[in-house]
Formats: sequence, C-alpha cells, structure tokens
Amino acid sequence: MQATICAPATPPVHAPIAIIRISGPESLRVASSIFIPHNKQTISIPRHAYYGPIFDGEYEIDDAIVIYYAQPHSYTGEDMVEIFCHGNPIIVNKIMNRLLALHVRIAEPGEFTKRAFFNGKMDLTEAEAINHIITARSEWEIATAIQQKHGSLRNTINTLKQTIVELKADIECAIDFIDQDIEIISYQEAQQRIEDIIHAIQEIINRCKVGNNLSHGIDIAIVGKPNAGKSSFLNCVVNHERAIVSDEPGTTRDVIKELVTIHGIQCNLYDTAGIRDEASGIELLGVQKSYMIIDEVSLIFFILDATRGFTVEDSHILERIGSKPYIPVINKSDIASPEQINAINAQLPKKGIAFAATTGYGMDVLELTVSDFIQTSYVNYTNSFIADIRIIQLLEQSSTGAHEVLEQILKQSPHEIIASALQDVIDTIGSVTGEITVDDVLNSIFSRFCIGK
Repeated sequence: MQATICAPATPPVHAPIAIIRISGPESLRVASSIFIPHNKQTISIPRHAYYGPIFDGEYEIDDAIVIYYAQPHSYTGEDMVEIFCHGNPIIVNKIMNRLLALHVRIAEPGEFTKRAFFNGKMDLTEAEAINHIITARSEWEIATAIQQKHGSLRNTINTLKQTIVELKADIECAIDFIDQDIEIISYQEAQQRIEDIIHAIQEIINRCKVGNNLSHGIDIAIVGKPNAGKSSFLNCVVNHERAIVSDEPGTTRDVIKELVTIHGIQCNLYDTAGIRDEASGIELLGVQKSYMIIDEVSLIFFILDATRGFTVEDSHILERIGSKPYIPVINKSDIASPEQINAINAQLPKKGIAFAATTGYGMDVLELTVSDFIQTSYVNYTNSFIADIRIIQLLEQSSTGAHEVLEQILKQSPHEIIASALQDVIDTIGSVTGEITVDDVLNSIFSRFCIGK
C-alpha cells in the first residue's frame, strides 16, 4: 500500500497562515484523529472547509481549517487533506510531529507532484512547469510556465507525435500490400512528410532554446571609460545604491552583477571596470575582466559622459565592442548642453539615449530600446517554451532519428526498416511528456522541487 505522506506547503517563517499537506490512503483517518470540527461532525464532505481545534492528546495545539479532497479529485490523485493553521513555525512543527507519531512520513522533495504524475493528473511538461512557476524570476517566465501547465508544450508535442504515428501507419500499411500493385505511400511522399516533421521538431527546439535563454536572463554589460557614470547608471536602473560612486577614476575594479526586470524580462546587469589604456596593477585586471564580459554578454550599455564629449577612450571602447549589439547611453545629460549631446551623437554610428543617472531621465526610452532588442533578437519570444536540458536533448535526439528516417527513405530501404526507425522517433518524442521515462530521470526531475510540492 502506498505510504501516506505529509509536509508543510509554506515556508518555515512567521506568517498569518501556514498550510500542511497530507496525501495517501490514510489521510482522512489521520486528520480525523487529531482534528475535531466545532460542530462535532466527522470530516466527510470533500472540498468542504471544517473549522475546529487540532489536538495532541488532550492538549490543543491550534485552531485550524481542514479541507478533505477525495481521490481522484485532488492534486495528487489520492485522498488528500490540507490543514490551514496559524503560521507560527512552533505550531507547524507541533502538528507535523503529531502526524509523524501516527506513522505518516515526511514527503520527499517534489513527491506530491510526482504522485500526481504517476496518477495521471499531469504529464512531465506540466509537472516541470509547476516548478518553473515557483522559481520564476520574471513576469514573462511566470506567464510562459502557466501556459505550459495548461498544456501548451504537451499539445505541441502530441500533435507532432500524431503526425509521426500517421506516417508510420501508412508505411506499415504499405508493407501489407507489398505483393500487390497498390501504392499506399510513395517514397517521394514519405520524403516530403518526414522533411516536414524534421522542420517541426527544429521549430520546437528553437522555441525551447529561446525560452531557456530568456529564463536565465539577458546578460547586459555596462561599459565605458572611468568616471563616465557607470556605477551611478547601475544604481539608477536597480533603484538602490548597489555600487560605490566616486569621482576618483578606477573605483570599480571588479564586476558587479545585479538582476533587474525590464518589460517583464529578467536582465542580468554587469557593472564593469572603467576601460582606459593607462590602467595598471589591480585596475588592469579589472579592465581585462571588462573585456571578457564584453565578449560574453548579449547586449552592451555603452556609457558616455555628456560633459566630456566623445574621447579617444570612447573610440577605443567602441572598436572593442565591435559587432556586438550595444545601446549608447549619453549620461549626465542633465548638466550638459544640447550642443554637447549632439556632438557626441555625431561621432556615434547610432543615436545615443540622453540619460541622467541622478534623476532617472531617459529610463523610459532605455527600457523601450531594450524591449525592442529582445523582440528583434528573440523573434516570437512570447511563443517560446521553458524547457530544461532534458527536453532539449530528447528533441535533438528525435531530430537525429528523423534524419536517419529520411536517409532510409532516400535509399528506398525496405518499409520495415523505415517503420522501425519511425518507432524510435515516436518513443523519444513520448519521453518528453513522460510516456516512456526511466526512474532515474524521474527522480532527478522531482528532486529539484521544494518539499511540500
């Protein structure tokens, strides 16, 4: 018999409410042994909120609300009970100890969702989406994860799989009529259909990779000569004093990373050391790190000092940026004249954004420019998926398998060989949603979940 498990579904902090979950065949019995509704009724009506005290023997632990969910109409697909008590960790621990004394065991990380998967309440793409909702760091990631929880990736995968199944069925049908002068599907038609399938797989891979990149955030470097106002710019964008600001050149000697959300997308900002040819010692190491960051990031904020004009140092930095995407930011525009700003723009290949780190002037234009960059660089990013390496690898294996099918078709191999190769692709595609998945993979997936989910 499946063990009955329990775990807090809320963090162990002082809060108005805490939730404890129980799932398994003994859930109702265990809850009824420690909880007595005020109306003296028994807990029997599913999805009905019962209010009353929770006892440890004759000692009252807390007043709580208890809700019973009857299988299969619960999150896990099993009998479940949720206890809503006051959010004091002492109270939560007392209730948990009471449950453990009744031979209910602590749930492993992700075990509630794992049981939901095994009981057919969701597939692996939905289960993984739940974890992404919990750990998401941007509005875009939350919205995309919710869509996947509702089946966006599963439906796309299932549609693709059905297309492959239909091709395999036609190939197998042709086997039955091999001795008769009846052509069920020609090699030419099979070639066209498998090429369409290869294209569809690659499209899903591309959407997954875009989503995977965005979920980790867009890496943006803040670069410029010393005293251009890079640290002030960082503090302005993140809206707090993150970096030390000083008139002394070379104050920033290491890379400072800060996260910020721009138009719903997470951006990883890297404030780098000021770049100048005269740097030496520790400052030179900082400059060398700045060069490394320039090579690694997706976008660069090129900070220029409006009061000092476009200098030789700025020209060298622009050459170092090269073909990397960048946004010129003309800082200190609040204390510079329009003529000074225009003079800098005249030296730049693209028009810079007039900005003032002390007041936030130009922030709205900056955010729109970053948003335009994301939409241009990550086409259809709103139509992407959040997929971990497991899903991407399975899709790439499916693509490799589909290319092998194409090769067999081009060689006009026997239909049995083509059908067998197609079945391998079907099995691999099915592993994305968890139709065929080994226990080690499942354990790896659900172990990343928090306890209580």
